[in-house]
Amino acid sequence: MLTEPTGLVQKVLIYSGQGTDVSLSQSHTEYVVNKLMENHLYKGHSLYMDNYYNSVDLAHKLLEKKTYCTGTLRSNRKKNPTDVIKKKLNKGESISKYTKDGVCVTKWKDLREVLTISSEYNGELIEATNRRGNVKLKPNQIVQYNKFMSGVDRQDQMMAYYPCERKTLRWYKKIGIHFIQICMLNSYLIYIKNIKKMSYYDYRLSVINSLLSFKSNTPSPQVPILIRPEHLPTKVEKNKKNRPIRKRCRECAKEGTRTETTYFCSQCDGQPGLCLEPCFLNYHKRQ
Repeated sequence: MLTEPTGLVQKVLIYSGQGTDVSLSQSHTEYVVNKLMENHLYKGHSLYMDNYYNSVDLAHKLLEKKTYCTGTLRSNRKKNPTDVIKKKLNKGESISKYTKDGVCVTKWKDLREVLTISSEYNGELIEATNRRGNVKLKPNQIVQYNKFMSGVDRQDQMMAYYPCERKTLRWYKKIGIHFIQICMLNSYLIYIKNIKKMSYYDYRLSVINSLLSFKSNTPSPQVPILIRPEHLPTKVEKNKKNRPIRKRCRECAKEGTRTETTYFCSQCDGQPGLCLEPCFLNYHKRQ
């Protein structure tokens, strides 16, 4: 996921398994970064990533495309400087090494050792104030990373307040609902930035109320009942695994579409499977 520091989502890729989209020229993580950033390269942007994506090779490739990157780094990545990886540090100490293109790899020890990489910032220790007001010396890379890396976490936090996905939903419905929620959050972040400040709860309520209170100027025509009372939708039976035995919708089949449904008409010949809307009504109009 590519987000702004505020949590505004720019682009999303659905994970489809390790090893996909891998070639001799790039790894899976490099493919993901390039795909998410394809419309933002060569513009001087600063990209912040966690240790799953960062590597020395990726930092150089992004630098060639006029894009800076900063983030944490895994110690087992290829082309990591060995003298930085193997260096033993005391608490508060740091060590940095630069490539010929200016990519800086830094190791700093606080409670534990932290390895970072940046093509934009150096490993110089600067003063940083935490939430409690305590001042501590930290590498510049880590200070900038903590400042701008909260976009994805902030988006996850805001989405978790009002979850709409349910276990009973099929996976594609979950994805569809999830993207609707992302659009809702994006619209909220744009609204509070450009219009006025308000809580996410109140914003969601205002959107719901505006959708429910819509009134058309032209009255909707009354649809006459064309189905006899005995012709009502009937639910199909379930198999031994407690799953409904689906039927192919006869009305959709006439349109050349294969649709499976859990409803049928028990009074019609052949007990045809029919979608509730609009196939059940359309089928009986012709009958």
